[in-house]
Amino acid sequence: MMMILAALSAGAFATTFILWVTAFGGSSAMATARLSRLRDADPSVPQETRVSLRRRGSVNFAGITVISGNLAANWTRDLERAGLTINAKEYFVLRVVVSVAMAAVFMLVSPIPALALVGLPFGFLATGFWLKRRITSRLHKMEAQLVELIQMLSSGLRAGFGLLQAMEAASEQISAPLSVEVRRTLRDTAMGASVDQALTALNERVGSPDFDIVITAMLIQRSVGGNLAEILDNVAHTMRERERIRGEIRTLTSQQRLTGYVIGGIPIGLLIIFMMISPEFTGKLFTDPLGRMMLGGAAVSEVLGFAVIQKIVNIEV
Repeated sequence: MMMILAALSAGAFATTFILWVTAFGGSSAMATARLSRLRDADPSVPQETRVSLRRRGSVNFAGITVISGNLAANWTRDLERAGLTINAKEYFVLRVVVSVAMAAVFMLVSPIPALALVGLPFGFLATGFWLKRRITSRLHKMEAQLVELIQMLSSGLRAGFGLLQAMEAASEQISAPLSVEVRRTLRDTAMGASVDQALTALNERVGSPDFDIVITAMLIQRSVGGNLAEILDNVAHTMRERERIRGEIRTLTSQQRLTGYVIGGIPIGLLIIFMMISPEFTGKLFTDPLGRMMLGGAAVSEVLGFAVIQKIVNIEV
């Protein structure tokens, strides 16, 4: 069994490495040529293309489409929001490698070899969950920096700077990850995009309701006119009030959220305790077909109950 496991792991690693070297080299060369055309301000490149350098094509291996264009575009958007520099094809290879690794781990620790197949979807989904958590963490950091950025822009505008000059000054003072997104917006404008297009691309990259409010206000001001510094001050006041209300809601719902974690953890803890006390009795849940059905139903009920509790306590402001 160990020899088979080692052979499968070595084969999977060799296959993914070959796909990485052969399939990704052409994509990198095409991306380099495209960047050169954009830097040279080639008039044949559409204006919308200059705004965003994301590759939205499908994921192909040896001429076979593995991931459709829409899913690859969604992955590319999520990778950008997570602050990762890999593309959709590299992300797909990463998920496959993690799935094979999890299957190998399950085969080593599980007394039932067939349970190793559970590691394949588990690893694939776990990678997606990690990406979502990274997006959420990065988004929270940028939202925490948003009020500071608005105040810097407002101060720069009152000092006589233009919008782009104020953004450049703010990007030098504010820390990552928000400074990275501001510099990308300035880069888009330097490569030929209009300010409206660059701000719209920034809004799409971040994907935050708070950013949507700020950027929408800026776009409306550019269309109808007005005092942008005063508008940004009003938006900053709104952001501070929303954050205050969110803090109060988190305080009021903390007990309910803790209850959800406790209720969700009790069945898992009891299962572990019974496996330690009476492994022969608990082992029938994994070997008997009826026991497996009961475990499956319990797992589904556990997930649904936890999701319902989180949905109840997750109050949008």
